[in-house]
Amino acid sequence: MSFEPPMHILLATYNGACFLPALLDSVLAQSDPDWALLVRDDGSSDDTVAVLHRYAARDARIRLIMDGDATLGIRRNFEWLLDCARRAGAPCFALCDQDDLWYPNKLARMRAALDGAQACYGPSTPLLAYADLALIDDAGRPIADSHFGRADAPQVRYGVDIWLIAHNLIPGCAMVGNNALLDLALPFPSQVFHHDWWLALVASAAGQVISVDAALTGYRQHSGNAIGAAAPTNRMLDFILHFRRSLDDARAQYVRAVDQAAALVERIGAGGHRKWIAAAGVARDRLGAPLRRVRVGAILAGPVRRIGLARNALMLFVSLFPLRSRCRERSGAPSVR
Repeated sequence: MSFEPPMHILLATYNGACFLPALLDSVLAQSDPDWALLVRDDGSSDDTVAVLHRYAARDARIRLIMDGDATLGIRRNFEWLLDCARRAGAPCFALCDQDDLWYPNKLARMRAALDGAQACYGPSTPLLAYADLALIDDAGRPIADSHFGRADAPQVRYGVDIWLIAHNLIPGCAMVGNNALLDLALPFPSQVFHHDWWLALVASAAGQVISVDAALTGYRQHSGNAIGAAAPTNRMLDFILHFRRSLDDARAQYVRAVDQAAALVERIGAGGHRKWIAAAGVARDRLGAPLRRVRVGAILAGPVRRIGLARNALMLFVSLFPLRSRCRERSGAPSVR
């Protein structure tokens, strides 16, 4: 194997006993056996911990981390696991969700992508690789062959661009990364809300992001999904039926993008790729400007836009409302309006 110690698969669990055995069976069935699975439970009240102990007894590569700190939430739970992998000297890591299915060649394909990138760019370059996902239902039956196609963003299959600053379409369970990415991305700034979005941004701004054009994960869609992948028509219908909640979510997403862009500039600085740092600066200074006309002008002029007409129209609509930025509140600067 080209990586020693093995790839660290990071699994954050919470009340996942229903689908967890299928996920663990699919990890055990990987064609690439050189891995260690680190699991931290976030205070489950169902049989999740019992399932984990049962599988850990079967295979020593499955390691439960019991730290006594029950509830961290998704972002902090994954941050904790990522830091464990970093401190263990893991040369590479993979993010894993408790309700998905890994197809047998997933780990081998993703490791090969990282190997190739590392041979090209060197081990000190922050690297992240991702693949497409197939959508499945509660019973594992197919819904769609491509998550990116279903999300009306098929171009994501082939790489990322500046749109990533405004929104993320790549689930963490599709990602793997190297140790250099962990060194730069950790600890998470307080502005970070989604761990996977932040990892992709750091790799894009300071390293390299590699796309693997294959669906290597069964991305299960059910009522308990933390994020999920609804079809565009369903998203539109949900927005109309639950307008107030949807508007609040969209405004929160806008502010998170602005705050996270500020954190990206601060973390990467002049050492990053010029295009990405400049675009992040536009998001911080113009999308987050106090004046409404500046925000609107920035969206119309670019470069920071989302993928698709409907997403950009919503972004423009949201920019018309008073916005409150967490980073501005901390600094004592005026609210974004």
